[in-house]
Amino acid sequence: RWDHLQRDQQADADDLDPNGDPYGTFDWSSEKPDSVALAQRVELFPEPRSERTDLLLPHEEGHSFNHFFPWMANQDGTELETLDHVGRHELHGYFNRAFNDDPNLEEFIAAVSGRANPNPILNFLQIQESATVAGRYLGVDAPEFQTHAGGQIVSMDVAPALPADQIVVAYRTHPDTADPDPTPGPCHSGFYRSPLQLADGSLMAVHAGENGVGAPETRADANTGTRALPGSRYSFRLRGLGDDLAPCAGYLRYGTTLTPGIHKTLWFWDPDVRVDYVDILLWELDPVEVRPRPVPPATTGELPAPEAAVFAAEAVDVAAFRADLAAKGLALVVSRDVTTRDAADEQQPYNLRVPGGSAQTLGAGGRIYDVEYLQLFQADLLRGLSGPADPAPGRRVLARPMHDPRAVHPPLDPSAPVASVEIADDGSTAALVPAHRAMSWQLTAGDGTPVVRERYWLTFQAGEIRVCASCHGVNSLDQAGQSEPQNPPQALERLLQWWKTQIFSARFEEGDVLEWTSATGAAP
Repeated sequence: RWDHLQRDQQADADDLDPNGDPYGTFDWSSEKPDSVALAQRVELFPEPRSERTDLLLPHEEGHSFNHFFPWMANQDGTELETLDHVGRHELHGYFNRAFNDDPNLEEFIAAVSGRANPNPILNFLQIQESATVAGRYLGVDAPEFQTHAGGQIVSMDVAPALPADQIVVAYRTHPDTADPDPTPGPCHSGFYRSPLQLADGSLMAVHAGENGVGAPETRADANTGTRALPGSRYSFRLRGLGDDLAPCAGYLRYGTTLTPGIHKTLWFWDPDVRVDYVDILLWELDPVEVRPRPVPPATTGELPAPEAAVFAAEAVDVAAFRADLAAKGLALVVSRDVTTRDAADEQQPYNLRVPGGSAQTLGAGGRIYDVEYLQLFQADLLRGLSGPADPAPGRRVLARPMHDPRAVHPPLDPSAPVASVEIADDGSTAALVPAHRAMSWQLTAGDGTPVVRERYWLTFQAGEIRVCASCHGVNSLDQAGQSEPQNPPQALERLLQWWKTQIFSARFEEGDVLEWTSATGAAP
């Protein structure tokens, strides 16, 4: 999945260009069909990119986020998460810290991080599971542009529930194949796509071809013809893979083509010029082995024991609660202790406490951050291009404080940040959020100042109860050397108590107290 939770770089370019708006970015008033174009471009979350020194808060470094990582979900769409919770700390080579005025916060540098994975990658594209080794995923690390998603073949063995900090990437082709190079070293064997391990154990992939006999094409692609008669440096063909020779031993290299090739003549309009391809050799992409295989069993998530205990203590039937959420198009998101953060994450504040409460997690001496609220943001399709007078089709999402009218919560102090829920004394949170809508959030101080920001968009299904015990979730240990918290979340207890009053009020007004009784297990 493409993960790109950052501010709009085209809007930044418009704001910073002294000659005007090269992209013509603007905001629509809403997602409704009758929305109007506004002469503004407003963004609230996450923090600005590093280029926007005019917008950054004091001591903020700026935030960029742009990569393709593996994700997993149940067949019904619930429990959406990166594969075994893998993230930047396990795969990337470098990224910056959030603030520069706290010596506890450090830039992430993989080489000195002490993590298990010695082989960083930027992206993981065209992922396929091996037909012979369950849980082995092959894919490609490629640059965002220049190579048509061709790059280096990599793999990782990811058993179900393997802690992400134990995941190790294997380089299957030489690291030089990850990037274009007009003057390559001897081990750059070109660019690969769609690696596939067949049931007989053999390996194949799509390869970008050669620019001479035995000389792989290692340059970025370019049009070798004209607009009307274009050409490409690349000729993506299916090829077998075999072991490379010294000095590149230990890596895979492309072999012979597997098909005689397919030639075709075609033309189209682009739309102003007729484009012709005459007797061209078609690219061969996305191979799939045709073989019988069992249908994967349906997987469903179970409510974890700490949360199930809260439902039981409050005499709320879980199935009835889920049904009520589903009918309203809502999901429930629960955390047990947001002061706990994964031990590897030293880029955002991690000495956290709930003022006046029992929750506090310290990973080092020095500054301690008070967190009081979880502020929620929803992705709204609001950003347009090409200017309000002649807008281009399509819209980009922008983060806006959650405003879905269905996501109602117990009342808060009027001074609380908009679209927030209170962090309970034990560090827990519980929030109703709209289903089928990308969501994100941040922990804030009592005055609304952001402390820790979520870095991904997450989407939930109607009726889903999603538990993330910590924030950032713990792989093995948190900053204080503790495992994942197991406390029954007080915030969930409060929410269920409030929900019962709401459901009783609604059913009483409708004269249906029996439905309330079945939902809560209580006498009318």
